[in-house]
This record gives sequence, C-alpha cells and structure tokens, in this order.
Amino acid sequence: MGCRILKKHLRFDPAFFLLVAYLLLDGGITGLLLFVAVVLVHEFAHVLVAKHFGYKLESFSLSPYGASLDYKEKIFEPKEEFLIAISGPLVNITLATIIVSLWWVFPSFYMITSSFVKQSYLFALFNLLPCYPLDGGRVATALLQNIVSREKAIKIVSLLNLVFAIFLFGLFILSCFVDFNPTFALGGIFLILSLISTNSQSKYKLISKFDKKLKNFSKCKFVYIKKSTSLAKIASKIDSHKFTIFVVTTEGKTFFIDEDKVLKFTLKFPLTLTINEILCQINYTK
Repeated sequence: MGCRILKKHLRFDPAFFLLVAYLLLDGGITGLLLFVAVVLVHEFAHVLVAKHFGYKLESFSLSPYGASLDYKEKIFEPKEEFLIAISGPLVNITLATIIVSLWWVFPSFYMITSSFVKQSYLFALFNLLPCYPLDGGRVATALLQNIVSREKAIKIVSLLNLVFAIFLFGLFILSCFVDFNPTFALGGIFLILSLISTNSQSKYKLISKFDKKLKNFSKCKFVYIKKSTSLAKIASKIDSHKFTIFVVTTEGKTFFIDEDKVLKFTLKFPLTLTINEILCQINYTK
C-alpha cells in the first residue's frame, strides 16, 4: 500500500538526476547524503509554514531546488506565499549560522559540520535568486502581485531565469581561464530546466477551499459584500464546506458572483483591486 501511494505522489525532476551525478562525482555518497539533509531541513520549514496557513503537501518531487508551491496553485494572499517561500532559505541560513557559532565553543565540531554548513549556505543563496520557481522567484511573484496579476507576475519573474542563466554561463566560461568551476554551468542548466519542468514540482493544495467533493451544494452560502471589498478579502471569505455566492450592489445593480468566478478573477487581476474596479473593467453584466 505504501509503495502505491509513493508511486502516485512522488515525482522526479529531470534536473535531479543531473545533480545526483554531479554530487557523486564531486563528493561521493557523503556529498549526496549531505545534500539530502540540507533539503530535508529546507522542506520541513516549508511544510510547517504552509500547514500554518491551511495548505497540505499534495504531491512532491525530488529536484535540485526542493519543493515549492505548485505554479498552478491559486494563492489568494501574496503574504502567505511570501512567508512560505522565504521560510526554507531562512531556516537553512539560520541553522548554518548557529552551527558556525558553535565552532568557537567546540572547535572539533568544525570537521564534522563544515560541509553541511557550506551546502546549507549555497542551497539557500541559490534558492533566493529571483527566478521561477525558486523561493526567491516566489517571493518576487508575491511582491509583484500588489501591482499586477499573478499570471503576469510569474511571466516577469520567469524572464529572470534566462538573465541569471546567461550570467552563470558567463561565470563558467570565465572560470575556465581562472579557476575551473563547473558549478556555475550546472546552476545555469538548472535555471533553464526549471522553466520546462514546473509540472513535476511539489504541490501544496489549499485544504478544502475549492474541494467540490466536500462542498454541500444543497445549501449554498450567500455572502453580501461591499463594492469596495478587495479581491483578496473576497477570496478569504469562501466557505470550505458550502458553495459560496457573493452578492454585491454597485451603480444601482445587484450582481451574483460565485466562487468559480472569483477564482478566475484571482488569476487575471491584482488581488488589491476592489470588486467594483474589476466589474468596471470587464463590464460584468451577469
């Protein structure tokens, strides 16, 4: 039973196999196990913060940059995505810094933990690059949603993948003449591959929010809102157990907006827009 569940939910990012080969060649089994330990610490932080905001890990993948919110996930609060994304790198950096501070008290501890500390810092810094779907890209996406829609924010951040990939390839070429370092090329390859492999990332699902199997359609929930209510606020009012319909009156007309329509709005418009501004833009008459 456990094997069937693992087979159903576990995915392998193509870049993962490339990283495994590199780690085995560079540091052997020890290097690979250290990387796994760093990633586990990183992902544990993501899972805890995501759980705090009502998300659950629906499926996961093994990749060079760890798990992240699925790029198709409908995030209503940019603040939540920001905190979930930033938690992984922050925990890596914090833990590594604590270990470094212990070296002053227990010098012998350095030999045992130096590699772990190095990998923790490198993994955190790489994930903080403002490239999609790295944690830094998630942070940038969350911040951009204050001025543009989520879909546009993702496109903007995805372009940075190419910029940083070219930069890393440039550093690799330079290293060939100074101090050969294949890590730069590997990082550039990961950034390119991440653009075409987002479907196999780990996915967090917003628990029950849009799970139609758990909805009670016999008793719809009507929520009356003001025309000045923001899209983010409206989305947060969706009931987990009843199909929610929002009622808003503007310019002498009453509009009924179901949760499916709200979901489409979140993908098209910035979450800071009011429902009145959205209705005016789309000339909503239904």
